[in-house]
Amino acid sequence: MPLAKAPRCGEDLRTLVATETSRPDPLANLPRQDRHVPKCGPVATSKMTRWRAAALIGVHVLIGLHVWYWLSTGRAITPVEPSEAMQTVEQGRINAGFVLFAALIGSTLVFGRFFCGWACHVVALQDLSAWLLARVGLKPRPVRSRLLVFAPWVVAFVMFGWPVVQQWLGERQLPSPSDWEWALTTDDLWKTFPGPIMAIGTVVVVGFLIVWWLGAKGFCTYGCPYGAFFAVADRFAPTRIKVTDACDACGHCTNVCTSNVRVHEEVARHRQIVDPGCMKCLDCVSVCPKDALYVGFAAPKPFVLSQQRITARGDFTWPEEVLLAAVAIVATQWTFRGAWFGEGVPFLMAVGLGVITAVLALLFVRLLLRAELTFQHTPLRAAGKLTRAGRFTLVLLAAWLAFAAHTFVGQRLSNSAKEGAAVVLRERLNERKDVAPERLQTAHDAVDGALAWDLVDDPGLLQARGLLRRELGRHDEAEGDLRAALGKLPGLEYAGVALAIYRLRAQDFDQAEQLAKAVLAEHPDNPTARAILEQLANRPR
Repeated sequence: MPLAKAPRCGEDLRTLVATETSRPDPLANLPRQDRHVPKCGPVATSKMTRWRAAALIGVHVLIGLHVWYWLSTGRAITPVEPSEAMQTVEQGRINAGFVLFAALIGSTLVFGRFFCGWACHVVALQDLSAWLLARVGLKPRPVRSRLLVFAPWVVAFVMFGWPVVQQWLGERQLPSPSDWEWALTTDDLWKTFPGPIMAIGTVVVVGFLIVWWLGAKGFCTYGCPYGAFFAVADRFAPTRIKVTDACDACGHCTNVCTSNVRVHEEVARHRQIVDPGCMKCLDCVSVCPKDALYVGFAAPKPFVLSQQRITARGDFTWPEEVLLAAVAIVATQWTFRGAWFGEGVPFLMAVGLGVITAVLALLFVRLLLRAELTFQHTPLRAAGKLTRAGRFTLVLLAAWLAFAAHTFVGQRLSNSAKEGAAVVLRERLNERKDVAPERLQTAHDAVDGALAWDLVDDPGLLQARGLLRRELGRHDEAEGDLRAALGKLPGLEYAGVALAIYRLRAQDFDQAEQLAKAVLAEHPDNPTARAILEQLANRPR
């Protein structure tokens, strides 16, 4: 598919738009390539890139100093991260993350989304990923979806709205805002952050993979829940990127915009950028050959439609949009969230995986059905035949979708098995009831089946099987499961106390003491661990 012919300088913008959106078979390319082509000479390099990089590096220096101070003193300000605002809603703890989030929404109402462009660590990750991909010749275009663009709102609702709905339904009790308390310091800075495996996975998924396959700011567009709040605030902000009469719609501004805004169309129609995706990176201002763009104050137009959201810009038909939305929801909530390695995939990483899986599923369908297909500049199908890259991609897509399906089934088996085991173990251990051996065996078999399906043993399932085997009298197997569970995830409370009891009976007092202390370090109120330490302290020497 050839790109749209570059228009002449001074050509009417409406003619340009009609030319760009009337090319034949635009869906032969994902993302579409019948979009804007700059005119009037080569596009300059933005002078803002280095300044913005320096600002983002400075943010990470401050993060490093925060961590260093905590490691040095044992106490520090709570994580300065908007996701920490969830603790305020759910636990009534007014922490630094909540203060930051509230301040950023307030500042965005005045200045627009400057924070996103100049100080967000996730934007820094995406920009770094885009730069490194460009170094190896990969310059992905942004993928446009009319339904997935609402994903940040769904994620924001799950994080901040669903707990409130649960309270209305009587399923949980949230503290009243009048009971909120200040909690600006912590002695466990890393408590709410993912472990090393999931941290690396988040960098790969939210950074490189999303940028490579969905374009720059892909996570901001299709995943960031905080961006949903900032986008609304930005629509009412009086600080705008505006335009003078010197503009001739050359489109250099659109060409360099890493926020994926059609700048030249926005300013031509509205005399300002109205797209709430604009992160005020100022690259467009920097490269304008006429110096026609500038930052100023203007009456906002919060209810007009940005040019990226019109139907002609979409990469997908409406049936494809519905498929994308369905796959994204299932993949995020019921496939990847909480899966793998015992650490549990964090919610935002699961969102990234869900969006990626949705787009790859649609690409798989197109690869099977369409005669012509290009994905991010790479021809996959031509004249009805798969290219070499197309065959390779088809195999990889099939493998990923099969892996996602396997994970989905594994999650269903695991959750069901854990719930069944929890019921019988609660009756047996907490309520001291007699539980029929048949029920214990049924729960054991369900856990055993879930472990057999898993590619990597889930420590929670190993703990459940160990406890069930102990109740069934299979003590050697039980101790092996409990050891394996603690080897994968040391903080498991019940595995720790059960194994401590086994070591106590084996008169391995030193290890029993270590296990009990480790449990109390993570769970200070555990009565069994305290009883073990008291028994050890009172034993005859």
